Parts: sequence; structure tokens; C-alpha cells
Amino acid sequence: MVLNHRLDDGDTDGAYDRTCRISDDGRCVGAVAQPVVEDQYADLQKKFADAYNRKDVDAMAAAFTEDTIRVTPSGIFVGREAIRRNLQDVLNLDLHDYSVERNVSRSFGNFVFNAGEWQAKFGDQPQHGYYTAIVVREGDRAKIMEKTVTVAAPGQ
Repeated sequence: MVLNHRLDDGDTDGAYDRTCRISDDGRCVGAVAQPVVEDQYADLQKKFADAYNRKDVDAMAAAFTEDTIRVTPSGIFVGREAIRRNLQDVLNLDLHDYSVERNVSRSFGNFVFNAGEWQAKFGDQPQHGYYTAIVVREGDRAKIMEKTVTVAAPGQ
């Protein structure tokens, strides 16, 4: 069994992934701590927001894996092409000035779980909500494998 845990020692060096192979008797053997390259996940988020604000649906869809799942208030979309069509529908609503802030990020083996808040404007009305995403490595790039998006309840 392999255990992967993210540590943040509060130092300016940032977070570390500590990977440990568990022996048959439950001991941690071969523990290795390596710096986490946060830039790849921050870049993914930034590039998606930039593409959203440019209304570049192809670049937005490219942030997802081929067999991805996206759950939204308007339905469940499976596969990059279905998500691309859904994102085009969202852009057609004239949502603009999109921004996103990641509040939680946790690493589990090859997966990174992110949760945060998004904001945009619908016409001149501000909108906001929450998201979760599971991000994986696809080649040398981070890609979204699963994303759930919610809209905040009125008054929140």
C-alpha cells in the first residue's frame, strides 16, 4: 500500500507531498518528501478563467480529461464534448467577469481535490457559487477529471 499525504510546514518553501510505502506489518518504509508543484494547479485554474472571459469554449473544454464528468444545476455532463456543449450554453447566457478562488486543496496519491468559490456577472447582476474538482495528471499537464458546480442560495 502507498500512502500520500500533503504537509505544509508553514515555511516559505510551501507544501510537500510525503509518500510512504506501508510494509506488511504496518510500518512506513521508504518515506520521501518532495515539493508539490502548485503552479500546475493554479495555472489550470487561471487558464480556465482566462478562457472563460475570452469566451473560448475550446480552451475551456481542453482543461478537462476526455472521460470527465461535470455536475451542474442544469445536469450531469459526461465526456469532454458534452462538457464543451454545456460550456457553450453557459457562455450564451452572457455570464461574464468570471473569477474563481480555490479555498481547499488536498492531494491523495495521483489525485488533487480542490474546493472553492466562483463569481461572475449575469448582465449587471453579481452571481456566485461553489465548486469542487478532482484534478489528475494527463501527460505533463493537470486536467479536471470531475467537477461539481453549484449556485449559491439567494441571500448567501
